[in-house]
Amino acid sequence: MVPLVAFFVVMVIVLLFIRNARKSAKDELFTASLAEGQEEPDFEKEFFACTEKGEKSQLLLSLASLQDCMLLRSLLHADGIPSHVEGEHMNNIYGGLTGTMTSVVATKLYILCSDYDKAVEIIKDSKISSLNGLTIFEKEI
Repeated sequence: MVPLVAFFVVMVIVLLFIRNARKSAKDELFTASLAEGQEEPDFEKEFFACTEKGEKSQLLLSLASLQDCMLLRSLLHADGIPSHVEGEHMNNIYGGLTGTMTSVVATKLYILCSDYDKAVEIIKDSKISSLNGLTIFEKEI
């Protein structure tokens, strides 16, 4: 019995060591990329700067999946379209239920009205619009 318990204790220690080593390696890569001048993307900074200047924003998408939302948001950001996400932490609260409760806990993506046409084109080109739970809202006047 004692050798079995000792084996499990050693395995737990080894696994913790491996996990910490991987985390340290990721942290070092992130720190190195920041040191080289690459900044962590801030999707909302420009969005809120523009809305504070008086530009209108609108709801562009309602998605069931936070991962799809973040992918689309990255594509928009790569083309210079600032955005804001609402409800991004609902997956943490409701777990796997968000995929079936899109009307209640959907992730909503907002953009500036002036970027609407370009954003819709990017989304349609991405082929993600065929996924369930994606709603593209009409352009506000």
